[in-house]
Amino acid sequence: MSLKRRTAVLWAIAAGAVILGSGAQTWIQSTGLAGVPGATVTTSGNQAAAVVPAMALVGMASGIALSMARRVGRVVTSVLLVLAGVATGWSSVNATLRPADAARAQVSAATGTTADAGAYAVTAWPWVTLAAGVLLAACGIAVLVAGRGWRDNRRYDTRSTDAGTGTGAAATAANTVAAAGTSPGAAEPVDEIDAWDELTRGEDPT
Repeated sequence: MSLKRRTAVLWAIAAGAVILGSGAQTWIQSTGLAGVPGATVTTSGNQAAAVVPAMALVGMASGIALSMARRVGRVVTSVLLVLAGVATGWSSVNATLRPADAARAQVSAATGTTADAGAYAVTAWPWVTLAAGVLLAACGIAVLVAGRGWRDNRRYDTRSTDAGTGTGAAATAANTVAAAGTSPGAAEPVDEIDAWDELTRGEDPT
């Protein structure tokens, strides 16, 4: 299975954004309220399923993390994506199948009683959220399978050196060697990572 890192990142962020947006929409419309004839109470996705906005943020944050995660980090991130997608999907289905429970707080606030509304109308937004949750979980599975073939992003490793050891000068020397392509005293090309390793050992790659 071929999946580019950039595609996975955009996939996760987009699915999380859809979940976040759909959760802010009206999921349930309650009518036939006791003592409030003709009134309609609306319940948003965030009210019906409080876990939805949190899972949306988890999905988007995981997508961003994929852009820099290494092997173990990718596994952890993919598991988070799957869990966030499953939690989102389950919450959406539960609110759809049990609208009275999902909208009880809003109905009670409007009527001042614990009586259920006479009728509940479920909009299409819970299904949109469900679809986005499935996409989020699918992204996690895809990363778990295809992410093993991704190259580790090594550019962040060069930032982990000790302070006060001439980091700026060392980075400049490493870049110079990498640009030249070869070390004057070596037969093999010296890339930036190799040059950096020599510098950390106190050797001069130039």
